[in-house]
Amino acid sequence: MSLNLPGLNLLERWAVYLLIRSPRTSLVVIKDRAWPEIFMAADHTDPVAAFVARGREAEPLSMQFERIYHQPSYGEDE
Repeated sequence: MSLNLPGLNLLERWAVYLLIRSPRTSLVVIKDRAWPEIFMAADHTDPVAAFVARGREAEPLSMQFERIYHQPSYGEDE
């Protein structure tokens, strides 16, 4: 087990290792507010988890328009 994640103690690293190895977990995302890096582990057989983990694909224009359309107006609460 060699999870080199800053900000996690030994017990937390062990818990993350168990979550990643579990067949019932398809996506694990770790982000601490103190450090900017994000750690992701995804099951490649789950298409949703794999899509979230890749995250570098361009979103279709129709989805971008939908998100912009539903954003609150200036000065309006969400």
